[in-house]
Amino acid sequence: MGLLDKKNALITGSRKGIGRGIALRFASEGANVGINDIVNDEISHSVVEESKNKGVRSSFLQYDVSTVNGIESLIDEFVNQFGSIDILINNAILQPQDRNIWEVDELFWDKVMNLSLKAYFFGAKRAAKHMISQGNGGKIISLASVHAYAAMPDWTIYGVAKSGLIRMAKGLSVDLRGTGININCIAPGAISNSLPKNSSDFSSVDGIPHPDSIAKDLPTQRGGLPSDIANAALYLCSDLGSYVNGETILVDGGMIAAAPLRLPTEED
Repeated sequence: MGLLDKKNALITGSRKGIGRGIALRFASEGANVGINDIVNDEISHSVVEESKNKGVRSSFLQYDVSTVNGIESLIDEFVNQFGSIDILINNAILQPQDRNIWEVDELFWDKVMNLSLKAYFFGAKRAAKHMISQGNGGKIISLASVHAYAAMPDWTIYGVAKSGLIRMAKGLSVDLRGTGININCIAPGAISNSLPKNSSDFSSVDGIPHPDSIAKDLPTQRGGLPSDIANAALYLCSDLGSYVNGETILVDGGMIAAAPLRLPTEED
């Protein structure tokens, strides 16, 4: 029996990278998984097939989750197909996420906030409504980022959205007290979104890792992989993490711990 045996889990933005890794990891632990993305192609359906190969139910649900109607419709359709929702992973993001502040216009701001903050809130709200009706509690995880903790050039807008998720998790955990629903965040560092090199390796959670140039300054001395985030999600969504609520787990290989700080000098 797996840690998530017979649980029904929906993962947004799960065509590749972190979302794909979480879906496959959850399937290996017995969860039925809903695969969501705005792109409907062979890669999306390969995640479904690899999940089914692990002996669980899986289906692909193509929805644009950057709108309230889109995320609510996705969750309702998932419940309609699977009968219930036990786990929601808010993971979908806009690509690219970085932009120089002088090039940020209202359209870019709205796209980032709609997908990386607004949709996460309304997705959590809709999932929680179903979970309360079901009476069995549930787990809701939002993917934040190291950009919520440290300022890096051109990542201000994305960092603002991801910072909001950390505060949102705390607030929702209080708002939903007594329901048996745990709300948490995971803040990934530099995680490779590459797919496995060969289609014969698509059963693997991880693809091609980051080059050593990215890993050399990290205390762990390696770049992050989807399995690193999937393992943290498994902890939070299983009984192992039942007493964790309203929190954010940094999974960054020590990136924030090792971030350079400038101390004042005599010339200052």
